[in-house]
Amino acid sequence: MTIASTERSKVTRKLTTRMVCERYGITDRTVDRWTESGILPQPMRINNVRYWDEAEVEQRERARIAGASLPETNTAA
Repeated sequence: MTIASTERSKVTRKLTTRMVCERYGITDRTVDRWTESGILPQPMRINNVRYWDEAEVEQRERARIAGASLPETNTAA
């Protein structure tokens, strides 16, 4: 494996706001709210266009699903 192919394998797909909207069936304003609340990671900006790293978005999604499936514990005595 060459250095160039190793570097290429680390590159992940970038999602635009439109792609995130289509992925979750939400509006661009909801993308803003999800980003502000931490549901989505902070995007990178290139020429004032926002891009989310697909791997980070999927990681957050898996973490939220795993957290939602945990049983609630009652700590009150």
